[in-house]
Amino acid sequence: MPTYAETKAAVINLLRTFGDGPTSLYEVGAPLVGRGFKQDPIVNALFDLAHEGVIELLIGNALPVLKLPVSQN
Repeated sequence: MPTYAETKAAVINLLRTFGDGPTSLYEVGAPLVGRGFKQDPIVNALFDLAHEGVIELLIGNALPVLKLPVSQN
């Protein structure tokens, strides 16, 4: 099972692939669950990213990316 850090990194990497404008939470969760990540750590990562100002969680299960962390690669 992936660690929380791996889950959060996977969420950030997926967010990098989306264009401008709000993205559906389904577009974030479904591909990650399909890759073996668990729903609760994904949600926790999204809450952390919202708290850090990276994303904003909107009504209607959407999120715009406000700023992405600099890639560590």
